[in-house]
Amino acid sequence: MTDSFRVNVVDSIELTPNLRRVTLAGDSLSAWESTGQPDEFVHIHIPDADSAEGWEDDHDIARHYTIRRWDKAAQTIVVDIVTHGHGRGSTWARTCQPGDVVAISAPHGYYGAPEHSTKRLLLADATGLPAVARILEEASPEETFQVIVELLDEADKIALPSPADVDVQWLIAGNGRALSELVPTMATLDELSDDTYIWVACETKASREARKHVRTYWMRHHTLYRIVGYWHFEQEERLKRWLALTPEQQARYAEIWDESRPDEVNWIELEPFLQEVGL
Repeated sequence: MTDSFRVNVVDSIELTPNLRRVTLAGDSLSAWESTGQPDEFVHIHIPDADSAEGWEDDHDIARHYTIRRWDKAAQTIVVDIVTHGHGRGSTWARTCQPGDVVAISAPHGYYGAPEHSTKRLLLADATGLPAVARILEEASPEETFQVIVELLDEADKIALPSPADVDVQWLIAGNGRALSELVPTMATLDELSDDTYIWVACETKASREARKHVRTYWMRHHTLYRIVGYWHFEQEERLKRWLALTPEQQARYAEIWDESRPDEVNWIELEPFLQEVGL
């Protein structure tokens, strides 16, 4: 990351059996600036007990999480973290204590509904729930939301207050424990209006299936949908397949992903390539 901000854990509480809220604070946050996007996230660099100097910029110890809330005046940031599994991020969220030090990056976000649109469709698994909560909390009364969230357990449901008109459907599926039901549920929905903004955040394979569904059945300009893979199921296996690609194939990937273009435009070319090389 280009900028890093050292912060301290000041609080950690359980919201649901699989969701934990961690509050971070530090003087360095006086220079941290929000993107203003409700799904903005940071990379949190979580050091080992014996991390070497410069750990703040070590990508291997970084995990990315949505900023659930931030307070510039108080210089605090709140992140809600799914704690199923035993990865670095989940373990840290369960065990961190006040005074523990981590580093966070500058934020980045994806959500960007066009001004002319007031209708929204949000789909997410548990990892996307914090972003859904913030999107709804910061929405306007003129907006209408259809929301579908896939959870690990009924006990993981949370209140989703909003000034907008919101309809929420909860699914108990996916999240690495069962097959995702997000795309099959998309197939049962009524036809969407052409000005509905679609936002999806979930496991990568499910996100790619969701993108295929949108382009096949709900085709619209790329500014009217944003689909993001938040995590990889069987990430180690996926990494092995990536490392098995030839240098030419990896170079082709880098050529397709053009940072000067919108991500959803890049995906038009990237998806056929990934299928071609078995990713």
